[in-house]
Amino acid sequence: MSRDKKLTDVHAHLEQYTSEELESVLSNADEAGVKWILTSGFDLPTSLQGMEIAASREQVLASIGIHPWTAAENFPADFDEKFPELVKKKAAVAVGEVGLDFVDNVFSGTVYRDNRELCRLQENALRKQIALAAEAGLPLILHCRGAYRRMISILEEEKADRVGGVIHNFDESKATAGRLLDMGFFVSFGGAVTYPESAELRHIVRNIPLDGILIETDSPYMLLYLQRPEKNEPANVAQVAQTLAEIKKMDVEELIDRTYKNFTRLLQIED
Repeated sequence: MSRDKKLTDVHAHLEQYTSEELESVLSNADEAGVKWILTSGFDLPTSLQGMEIAASREQVLASIGIHPWTAAENFPADFDEKFPELVKKKAAVAVGEVGLDFVDNVFSGTVYRDNRELCRLQENALRKQIALAAEAGLPLILHCRGAYRRMISILEEEKADRVGGVIHNFDESKATAGRLLDMGFFVSFGGAVTYPESAELRHIVRNIPLDGILIETDSPYMLLYLQRPEKNEPANVAQVAQTLAEIKKMDVEELIDRTYKNFTRLLQIED
């Protein structure tokens, strides 16, 4: 895809692969021209695993955090003890995956939309992790479903624009994207935009500035259109880039270059 190795995947979960799978996944990404992969934790164990992978792999960076599902159902009692130390480590470049999800947990079956207490636990965890990011000077990797209005309110109340970040797998309106961009956040698009029926999502991509866009795979989840086999992987970010370039009617190499610059700006990487 890319003449130069400048593809980036701003959201993946590399600890979900077996050690044998990971070798193949990273090799495929390298061959596809992927320069950087940001792997995000969703609890303490996966955050630690991601940092271990990042420490031993030149192309991998790690983000540490408590996903809203975990925040609502099993927030770690030792968070205040463990996480302030983790964010000081070189392997951690962001705080995430954090945010709000007022829809459901597709793995446990827990439904949040009608449970105010579980939603409150998510909100408290998000505030706590925004404070952690601000103290460490690290950006946020945000997850949001069914709660954009509430999340934006919390970001404003907690002055999260101090650190900025990215909303992964963005799937809301153009107006919401505009508010987030105005606050200094990026919005990221992945496999969902490759589906022909994603007309509204494609409209958003077409109408927001390129300097606010990042690309991702959410590997091994969020399959691309007609993708086989069943596990996604960072190499497929090349197809996401191709789709976005087609939507914006621009050269794919230019889109890759611009999203690469956005990625390095988000994570303060010196190129």
